[in-house]
Amino acid sequence: MSFPKPGFLILGSAIAIALMTSCAPPEPEGGSESASAASSALTAQERLAACNQDPRVIAGLVSAEVCAGADIFFRETFDGNGRKCGSCHPVENNYTIDVPFITALGEDNPLDPLFVAEHDPDLAELETDELRTLGVIRENVDGFEDLDNKFTVRAVSHIFSMAATIDPDPADGTAVPPVHRTGWSGDGAPGDGSLRSFLTGAITQHFPKDLSRQPGVSFRLPTEEELDLTLAFQMSVGRTNELDLQQVNLFDPLANDGRQAFLDPQRGRCNVCHENAGARHQDSGLNRNLDTGTRGATVSNTLGVFDGGFGGKGLAQPNIDVLGIGFPNGYGDGTFNTPSLIESVDTAPFFHHNAFGLDIEGAMSFYTFPAFFPVSPAGQELEARFGTPIAFTGDDITKMGRFLRVLNAAFNLDIAKQRLLASQTLVNQFHDTRADVQLRLMELAEVEIDDALEVLTTLPDPTVQLHPISQGHLQLAKGEIAAGLTASTWSQRQNRISNAISRVASARDQFGANINFQLGQGTLMY
Repeated sequence: MSFPKPGFLILGSAIAIALMTSCAPPEPEGGSESASAASSALTAQERLAACNQDPRVIAGLVSAEVCAGADIFFRETFDGNGRKCGSCHPVENNYTIDVPFITALGEDNPLDPLFVAEHDPDLAELETDELRTLGVIRENVDGFEDLDNKFTVRAVSHIFSMAATIDPDPADGTAVPPVHRTGWSGDGAPGDGSLRSFLTGAITQHFPKDLSRQPGVSFRLPTEEELDLTLAFQMSVGRTNELDLQQVNLFDPLANDGRQAFLDPQRGRCNVCHENAGARHQDSGLNRNLDTGTRGATVSNTLGVFDGGFGGKGLAQPNIDVLGIGFPNGYGDGTFNTPSLIESVDTAPFFHHNAFGLDIEGAMSFYTFPAFFPVSPAGQELEARFGTPIAFTGDDITKMGRFLRVLNAAFNLDIAKQRLLASQTLVNQFHDTRADVQLRLMELAEVEIDDALEVLTTLPDPTVQLHPISQGHLQLAKGEIAAGLTASTWSQRQNRISNAISRVASARDQFGANINFQLGQGTLMY
């Protein structure tokens, strides 16, 4: 949609002058190529200077560092093939891509840089056909020395809540754990393996203009300051805290019983590896690599090798039998790092290959299939720990699904409310000046409301209801946002935002007690 031009409200302070002369904020989806190119040409210091004039920074909602890091993340091409970090981590799709998103993007903008391999002969091998059919991207996770053969395909990880999820657990048995657990196998970053270094690896893998991948020719490497700023943004997206599931009480009885099954070592046993529905192991409070047998449910990969998980770099020949067929056909030790579950329901499909489960209930059923998790090293470890094989029932899956759906919907609504409150602050302080920022935050709040509605309504049994009263409140909130987006005056917009906040809060109140998320500033950027 198009946004109104900034008004010339007299604020009676230097803030008004700064706002009226500020650089444009991150442009919405569909922004012009020239605007994007201009932004990608900015230095880190120029981005910080522009961000110091951003209304979110002036109002104290976002730091200049997080703002500048977001601008790099969503707009910088690093002199490459036109892709940006946001090409695979778009804010309006939970910072990830899946087949529906890719299909819609291909229809709306077939020349989007995500599809550059389809149009540039020098990049024909940058991706495989599975990008469109399975939503997975080509990855040389085990090194670039044999581009034609030593690659696999992986799903795109979202970037939610990394501040609470990526500290590595040395007790997991992997050799020399990296500084952070990044990517699906916990070794996704080059160098020291930190999230800061992940950007260098992502540029090298996904941004090159040709497959020689020569820095300074195929792309430029990020500066030290760009690495720091991008890290600041990424660590501020989503939640920064853990829940205490022992204190959480869900008002839906079946969902609350699902919480208890999740915690119960004789039922779900989920809390051992996903303590408090996060990504930390119960024994250490750190993120652990585990061999859970997920590689056995892999995608067809006739061109490259199968995904063996952590530790394949530097190996000259395949060393692991990924499929259990009698000979090595992958690189690695078979382990993958534990993802968080709070954000999982609306970031389907699941696991590192998008190959198992289009809903959370389907993903949980993986752990009961005899050929996969029960016979894996992680499954055997749990059996030895508790004395019996894992064997939660279909009824437990249904209840734990409801439990995780409520947590995810609560997370969605907290982000929606955060964005609406920020928009309210901006309209109260600046009225119509830089109204484009207010409107985009309102739009992105509605995206999260839609996510919450999808989470609450897409249960395997379509006749089953989950918080129908909340669903009604959310539909009313959407109506208020729609009216606010078309309001003719700032005061009308202010009123509609206030009403939408109230509706979202009413919906959220139906879920339970002590579901308390602390959100970073990054979700206010786009």
